[in-house]
Amino acid sequence: MVDDARNDLILMVRLQRIYDRIAQRLRQRSSPPPEVQELERQNRERERELAEMEARIVELEKELAGVVHREEECTIELDHFQKQKSMVTNQREFEAVINEIDFATKELEKVRERKKELLEETAGLRTEIESRRSARPEEEASHRQVTEAWEQRRTELTAEIRTLMAQASELEAQLSPPNRSRFRQLLERKHGTPVVPVVEGSCSFCHFTLRPHLQQRVRRAQEIIQCEHCHRILYLPELPIFGEDGED
Repeated sequence: MVDDARNDLILMVRLQRIYDRIAQRLRQRSSPPPEVQELERQNRERERELAEMEARIVELEKELAGVVHREEECTIELDHFQKQKSMVTNQREFEAVINEIDFATKELEKVRERKKELLEETAGLRTEIESRRSARPEEEASHRQVTEAWEQRRTELTAEIRTLMAQASELEAQLSPPNRSRFRQLLERKHGTPVVPVVEGSCSFCHFTLRPHLQQRVRRAQEIIQCEHCHRILYLPELPIFGEDGED
């Protein structure tokens, strides 16, 4: 029974190291390197700026529609007063019509100037959008190299995770049913950290100090001992039976 408990403890320590490596690979897979993050930041900023320019074009086109309508109104008014000028019968009416023509002419000029500004700004924005959406070939190639390298690394990490999961399944199958069930429950409840080393007489996870007799039982490694505070399974890392497994 002692040998069985010790063997299960060794297996649990090995399993914990494998699950630590799995967690590390998962973090790496979900954390792009700085150069990829910078590209993603640049792309987000680029898309934000493009969206703002496109929204600005919508505003300009809306205003332009109103200006075009106002231009038509001013043109009709000017034509109307031009016709009235030939129909006046006295100086007072003539001066009044001239004033109306002058006002309508100035208003039409102002409207047309605004129309010109709107058209120029809209055209400028469309040109800028087209320029930004048509990245230079060398820039696209550089970005593609960075992203393809990262995707390759993600593929490698996924393969490593699958291999480690297969190793974990094989080791778990070797545990006695009660300890396998205990390990699986702790793995879930303790967020992937069911087994932790004792460091300087304390649980390295919650830092609870073990009573002397409990420290001795952990040192003997003849049974499964759990922390009295966080309930994680404890082991003494300096014992030869817990030699490191593989690379981190």
